[in-house]
Amino acid sequence: MNTEWRYAWSKPTVLGDLKTHIQDFYVEEQLGFEPDDKGEFCYVFIEKQGVNTDFLAKRLAEITGIAPNKVTYSGVKDRHACTRQWFCLHVLNQEADFSAIQDAFREPESVRVIAQLRHSKKLRTGAHLSNRFVIRLREVVGDLDELEGRLNLIKQGGVPNYYGPQRFGINGNNLHHGKGFVLKGRQSRRKLPKTESFWLSAIRSWCFNEALSDQVENGMWSRLCDGDIAQFQHKHEQFRVKEIGALMHLNVMRGEISPVLPLISEGWEAGTGPQREAAIKKSLTESMDLVNALIAFDLSRDSRLARLVPMNMAWELLRDNEGSAQLIVEFSLPKGCFATSVLREMIDFTDKSAEKHHESIDRQ
Repeated sequence: MNTEWRYAWSKPTVLGDLKTHIQDFYVEEQLGFEPDDKGEFCYVFIEKQGVNTDFLAKRLAEITGIAPNKVTYSGVKDRHACTRQWFCLHVLNQEADFSAIQDAFREPESVRVIAQLRHSKKLRTGAHLSNRFVIRLREVVGDLDELEGRLNLIKQGGVPNYYGPQRFGINGNNLHHGKGFVLKGRQSRRKLPKTESFWLSAIRSWCFNEALSDQVENGMWSRLCDGDIAQFQHKHEQFRVKEIGALMHLNVMRGEISPVLPLISEGWEAGTGPQREAAIKKSLTESMDLVNALIAFDLSRDSRLARLVPMNMAWELLRDNEGSAQLIVEFSLPKGCFATSVLREMIDFTDKSAEKHHESIDRQ
């Protein structure tokens, strides 16, 4: 299955290395609300390095002596990064003690509690507002003036809001398994286990990326058509486009409003206008057996912005005298969006953490 999707601003010619060190990729979860410091739930803000989110949640359950399903988190964060995120433990009236948490891990893994507060409501999946990224790319070589131009272009015009390669698994394994799983059809009404849910999500995301890639080619990704569903870039508010006046054009040019693409589900056609519906169907013509099988899973109606404009984007280029440089870039993205989809438009990067992963596999 194709995983080479089109670039909005042409493929970058500047090269660089991503995640040479874990600290080169920093992510901080932003809830969008403050825990009220009362109630039966314990919210813990944790900095972790080299640790899987789900694995850490299970360790927190062990340390506090509660069932694993009593520990929740809003979003999964990269293992090969320095990340800060919130975990929620349903511990009733007991005061959780995390003083020995680091003893549950060993180098190069690292876990540190930043804050601990009570809250009256459980932390649910997708409850956070956004994620803030600070990313350092090393061994940057090429035309740095071109890179500066790209950075300014992305800050103003955004990037296609593709699902990142993380969604599709190592070497696209989630797509490989997901295609067979979806085409086989739903075998029972039981709740899907986590692995099968990942596969299903990967196929749905692939359909979105395929349609979006074609709209990048024809320019529809960043403009509105009559009847579209549109969304404010940094709000969840959506509306049907009935008339495209001067103010609407201005907001689109500024990156404040963008079209959304519906995700495949029963009746997905109602989630867009006739022109974009026809474009999506054309993009997925050769995969209609997969689309129809996906619809049979009774997925909830959902949509996703076609264009992603990074918030509070800033950067610094550190030049040296040996022909290479470093780029430090900072921005925030709404939940569910991928930093790699922003980075791929900036620079042709090599993920050094992926190389280390394959090396570790070879040595086993």
